[in-house]
Amino acid sequence: MRDDNGVLDYRSARACHECDLLQQIPELKHGDAAHCIRCGATLKRFHKNSLDTSLAFAITGLILFLVANLFPLVSLEALGVSQHGNLISATWALFDARMPFLGVLMLFTTILFPLFSLLGTIYVLTSIRMSHLPPIIAPLFRFLRSTEAWGMLEIFLLALIVASVKLMDITDVHIGISLYAFVLLIVTLTILSLTLNPDDVWDPLKKKEP
Repeated sequence: MRDDNGVLDYRSARACHECDLLQQIPELKHGDAAHCIRCGATLKRFHKNSLDTSLAFAITGLILFLVANLFPLVSLEALGVSQHGNLISATWALFDARMPFLGVLMLFTTILFPLFSLLGTIYVLTSIRMSHLPPIIAPLFRFLRSTEAWGMLEIFLLALIVASVKLMDITDVHIGISLYAFVLLIVTLTILSLTLNPDDVWDPLKKKEP
């Protein structure tokens, strides 16, 4: 697609991620989607207030993340002795058990990466919302997009459930408030990844370019 003069504007044109055809995307209204004229792949979707929606989910995710780390996930009680555990204590337990590799892996995938992703996303979306566009926005958002696969909260939750079920025969297992927050955190992060529209970030940055 070209402009009225038949000239393609390479600054605003977009390459199809399926067939690499470079084409111009017209102005979209709420609910509209632009598709590749060659292969039909979706190039862009427009949803009104998607930026505010994504920001709200990111802030909600940060609150749930703090709750999940401040309170016990599960409590184990046997012979009158009770033990509580959360994400941080589980990580240090791996170090105490002389499994530093697993400890570092868990520290990064369940604590550092999710926390950095939430804080970075909130910073980027807030900056875009306030029309404050420092140079760090583009590389930071690109880095956040590239590290999404490193968050493995779902795997940790599955392992925690399996371990709790096996321990039920030998001890009393009590679910803590953090486990509910942890489940809601995973759901929130999933919805955030679905609602976050990268064009909400890239489009304002393109307009700022000289």
